[in-house]
Amino acid sequence: MEIDIKTGKLVFETCKSKTFGILFAGDLCPRFRTEELVLKGRVREIIEGAGEELNDCDLSVFNLETPVIASGHPIPKSGPNIKVAPECVELLKACKWDIACCANNHIGDFGDDAVIETLFRLDNSGILYCGAGDCLESAYQPLFVEKNGLRIAFLAFAENEFGSAAEGKPGAAPLDPLRNMTQIRDASKRADITIVMVHGGNEFNPVPSPRVVETYHAFADAGASAVVGGHTHCPQGVELWNGVPIIYSLSNFIFDCKEIYEGYNWWYGFMVRLNFSDSRAVSLQVIPHHCMPHGEKVTLLEGTERAGFFKYLSYISEIIKIPDEVRKYYNAWCARSVDGGYFSRLGKPFYPIDWQDEDSVKDFMAVRNLHTCEAHNELITNTLRIVEERALEKASEYIPKLNTLMQGRLPAEANS
Repeated sequence: MEIDIKTGKLVFETCKSKTFGILFAGDLCPRFRTEELVLKGRVREIIEGAGEELNDCDLSVFNLETPVIASGHPIPKSGPNIKVAPECVELLKACKWDIACCANNHIGDFGDDAVIETLFRLDNSGILYCGAGDCLESAYQPLFVEKNGLRIAFLAFAENEFGSAAEGKPGAAPLDPLRNMTQIRDASKRADITIVMVHGGNEFNPVPSPRVVETYHAFADAGASAVVGGHTHCPQGVELWNGVPIIYSLSNFIFDCKEIYEGYNWWYGFMVRLNFSDSRAVSLQVIPHHCMPHGEKVTLLEGTERAGFFKYLSYISEIIKIPDEVRKYYNAWCARSVDGGYFSRLGKPFYPIDWQDEDSVKDFMAVRNLHTCEAHNELITNTLRIVEERALEKASEYIPKLNTLMQGRLPAEANS
């Protein structure tokens, strides 16, 4: 998939009529240094590097990867509990976002009340939202927006980590592909354009897994006009599937992190402007950016760095077209887990649980997450299969290429 290096554009279909543009941005979590700037009243500094791109659209959408709350108590889970101060709403308003996607694995980090408070603050700020609610039914409700004579439906789902909505419980709309496909079909009958956003996949993996590719294809075939993914904290490729654009992961928009340093894809991402004519996507424009050197501001890529990003994105997009390559990269991803990480937790005692002991609870939550989160479960299942088939050595052959892509670089043969 060749993206025009000068413009960042990719045209699917020639169209002379006026188009409708929707701008999508990745994970926004204004914590640490970003939050410090907000609290000092220096919101404009955070986004000034993005220029006019944030406003060059008919609608704009971002993923709110945190509750926005005054206080609260963290829920038991594996992984970090994240929250930001209510003042961070000022950053959302400065970006002039129209819609917040709240289907993610952090919206419920501080419990039910925090979800409700966050949605309340969005409402009060004039920002629409989708993918979360005060119960399962409301979380699953599509958001319908009328604009320029068109009716656009937004649906958002998150893999089943922590903070999912349930009957009578606030949270994120959970990924449930069979149920979600029915919801997509129903929404597409009531809308001119149907946007599906998914929060899932393996963090830091630049190539989506076979399950993710299959799921996003199914959502496109069910009636989505476009599928936009996130959660991986690294860019993933772009695909046109049966005329439907699929963006596998936009990576981070702004997400400061003290533990991850320069050289990792964490700091790089892209916005994408999807242009529609009636109900069809006719083109897209990739807008690459980074959050360096300090992690608290977003800046557009320029010059050779911008051109290098387009070359990288084109390369990882081509991988998705070849199912056997997707499988090889994913097998390598699984092979990397055998000697540590999630795979090592399978042999660690986690039951019975001592609910008064923090380590005991964390051990249980980690194993629970391995089994209930689709990305982790897929990794464990596929890794066990590789070991059973004594195919670990074969799977490991792609690890060097995978490691190179994880650092935002291309394998040697791609530069020859």
